Parts: sequence; C-alpha cells; structure tokens
Amino acid sequence: MLAEDHASQKALDEGPEPELPRELRPPSRYRMLTPTDWFRIPLGSEAKRERSVKTLVDMTYPNRDQDAAKRHELGELLANVVEQAASREGIELYLSTQGVGAVPIPATLLVSSEPEDPEHPGVQLPPEMLADGLRDKHGEGAAVSVVQLPSGPAVRCRRTELSPDSKELGQPEERPNTLLDFYLPVPNTGAWLLLTFSTPIPELADALVDMFDAIAGSLRWS
Repeated sequence: MLAEDHASQKALDEGPEPELPRELRPPSRYRMLTPTDWFRIPLGSEAKRERSVKTLVDMTYPNRDQDAAKRHELGELLANVVEQAASREGIELYLSTQGVGAVPIPATLLVSSEPEDPEHPGVQLPPEMLADGLRDKHGEGAAVSVVQLPSGPAVRCRRTELSPDSKELGQPEERPNTLLDFYLPVPNTGAWLLLTFSTPIPELADALVDMFDAIAGSLRWS
C-alpha cells in the first residue's frame, strides 16, 4: 500500500475533522456601504477591470465621436490607475463620480489585503504594535490611533502624501493628497483588510474624512 493510501485510510478511520464553531471561523466575505455615486471596479480579473473601465468611460463621455480624444485620454488614465491598484493586492477600487453642479468631488477608496505570515499562520499582530509601526513609518505628520469599529478593532491613520503619480499628473507639492487608512484585522486569521481613502482637495478634506469614517464604520464581516 502506498503512503497516500495509508493517509487516506487513516482519514477514513478517524472520520472528517470536526467543524469549527461559527465564532471561530474566518469570515468568507465582508460588506460595506458606499455612496451611490461611487463607481466600483472589481480588481480580481483583468477582464472585469477592462469592462469596468470601459463602462465608466461610456458614462463620463457617452458621445463616442464628439469626445473621442477625451474618451481615449480618460481610458488610458483609468487603466493605469486600476492596474496599479490591482498590483497592490487590490480587491476592489471605488471612484467618486459625485459632484456639486459641474464641479467634481474627487475621492477614491482602494480595498486591499495584507496576507498573513505563512511562517506564523493564524497569528495576528496586536493593533497597538501596528499603530506604533505606522507612527515610525510616517512620522509626526500622521495621526495614528487604534479605534473600535462595529466590525472590531482597527488601526486608523490619517496623513498627507504626494505620490510620484500625482506629481506626473501635475499636482502641486503644496497641495498633497489627504489619505485615510484603516487596517482591519480579519477575524480568526493573521491577515489584514486595508481600506485606503484618498482625496486631492485640501479644502474638502475634513468633510470627506467624516464620510470616509462612516464608510469604514459600515463594514461588517460575514
């Protein structure tokens, strides 16, 4: 009898492993409330990303002939943003299409994951230790705290940053992006779910951060 057969017979003799109680199982998904005028782009597959970009371009510039140049420019910009988001372990990306009159209110939310350490599966870093690490990483300009959300404890980090991509797009250094990060430990695992909110408008930052806080507070595990 081969070694594999021995293992199979042992499993049959012992029966199936007992199922963990519900409160000890990792969640299979999360749900979260976002504004109705935020456009969601799933990042899991290239085909879905391309379809979502095409849909958003069609929504923004429905006249294919008259706005051909604008459609092409927006399509290339969105494709670049989406591919970068996917490369950061991105799960989904939300882009605000909200505006006041003809003035857009730009904001984004990237939902990404930080897998658990394969050498220490199931071991979760205490939120306080992660918060200390973020303070060291971002310096005094970042406001870092451990907060209690309905979904559980989380590390909240508000900061400003001007990324190389923003510089390439012509964003001035004196007007950096406002970022709000939430690190949420995934229950019964060593992984983290990361919500990264961003807006390039300093004048609206405080009001938008209030909305970002509300979105993060709506997240539930299931």
